[in-house]
Amino acid sequence: MNKKWLCLSLIAVLSGCISTPMEAVHTDLDPSIWTIGFQKDFGTGKGYIREWVKKGDNINSWSQLFSIEFLENEKKTIHQYSDDFVENRKKQCDGTTVEIIKETEFSRTYILVFPPCAGHDAQSEITRMFQGNDGLHRVSYAEKGKKLSLDTINKWNRELKAAYIIKGPNQTPIR
Repeated sequence: MNKKWLCLSLIAVLSGCISTPMEAVHTDLDPSIWTIGFQKDFGTGKGYIREWVKKGDNINSWSQLFSIEFLENEKKTIHQYSDDFVENRKKQCDGTTVEIIKETEFSRTYILVFPPCAGHDAQSEITRMFQGNDGLHRVSYAEKGKKLSLDTINKWNRELKAAYIIKGPNQTPIR
């Protein structure tokens, strides 16, 4: 397995975009079972999102989803941003729950459980947000239709914990 695949893939995907941030998330996600289902560049100085689904699935019909989002130039802290996100989600989808697993000054890991609402199926996700130098980074794993099992939470918590932000052409780790 090429451990730099996801990061390098993300940088390669961004090379054709209008805005190419200097920060990216490095993770050891196994590329042999995932394919890009959705990607969007938010525009110059705004960031991007990339979502991977299991091979054989697509963004409209998936069971598992891995995503990386970069909110370039976001001035809120990860704590403010994720608190606001959860509050808005609870207003949109009554019954949404959140459990914070771990937080530090520059990182927060939490589990969200969304009931079916607004035309979407129920889903659960484990998310880690990082405070970078140039904005906020979000890395998450989600399953549709059920709560994450304890084994799944533990596995993905290890994966997300191992992820880190790199910066510049030398891909220097910063967090």
